[in-house]
Amino acid sequence: MRGTLSLAGLLLVLMPLDVLACATCSLREPESAVRSALLVVGLMLTPFLVVGVGLWAVRRAGREDGA
Repeated sequence: MRGTLSLAGLLLVLMPLDVLACATCSLREPESAVRSALLVVGLMLTPFLVVGVGLWAVRRAGREDGA
């Protein structure tokens, strides 16, 4: 029983205080429409960027092996 209490105490110490705040204390101002749109566009373009960098890396590695 004592080990369980010490584990619970350790978890409470490591938990940020924001978790214990009431909902009205932790509310944030809503994002602007422009910033939200930029975030959505960025999230939509990220997979294409990752695939493009992967293709570039494969082509570059292929050139170095063939030379």
